Amino acid sequence: MLPEPPVWAQTYLYPPLAVVLLWVALTAGVMGLNQRGPRAARLGLIFSLPLLGLAHWQLVVSRHDLSTLGAYQAFMAGMLIWAWHELAFYSGILSGPWKRDCPSHARGFSRLGYALATHLYHELACLAEIILMLVALSDATNWVGFIVFCLSWALQHSAKLNVLLGVPWLQVDLFPSHLRYLGSFWARHAPSCFFLPSVSVSTLLAGLLWLTADSLAPAPVAVRLALIASVVTLGAIEHWLLLLPVRLASTTRQVVE
Repeated sequence: MLPEPPVWAQTYLYPPLAVVLLWVALTAGVMGLNQRGPRAARLGLIFSLPLLGLAHWQLVVSRHDLSTLGAYQAFMAGMLIWAWHELAFYSGILSGPWKRDCPSHARGFSRLGYALATHLYHELACLAEIILMLVALSDATNWVGFIVFCLSWALQHSAKLNVLLGVPWLQVDLFPSHLRYLGSFWARHAPSCFFLPSVSVSTLLAGLLWLTADSLAPAPVAVRLALIASVVTLGAIEHWLLLLPVRLASTTRQVVE
């Protein structure tokens, strides 16, 4: 029988490692399919439907499981469901009615309206998913998968609103040709007034979740909180990275000068 891992590893090592590994694998899969073109992405979406069904089944099966294994089971299910919705958006099947560049005349709320039109079907599908989860988990005690899905959605909205309003660093070139129109909605300039509140909320939330998980360890609830905290931490880091290249460029110029 294998010895039980130390408490610090159960709380501070395995949950963030699982989140990062699964996030990297799912992101690579979504990006890889889209780089091959919309047809490959749509075929991948169709062939992954059994995986989507399996994830929903795992979410329901683990809804009363408050053990450490149940936490990871629900977490993986929530992440897989979110990845499927992301692939549905980037494949163009569940994106929006507007699939062209942002009109040059669009400003303010008009520009926001066009941006929403590129995501409308995706947003409606996510809302329908949340309602479906709430019905399926109506008597649940393990809400990790649902929370992970909702947090992923919220953090994505925060990041997209930031790039819409403006951030210093953008990687539009990473988009395949059929998604380049999304880059026309992004603005490259100093961070807007929304950046600091949004990144502060995610950073503080991550810190509070980690502190709470630490206070409850080694109970299984600490693992559930650590998984959720890891997702929020990753989202906060993604926000902060929007500023990192500018700082590096500034440091490089100072060295050269």
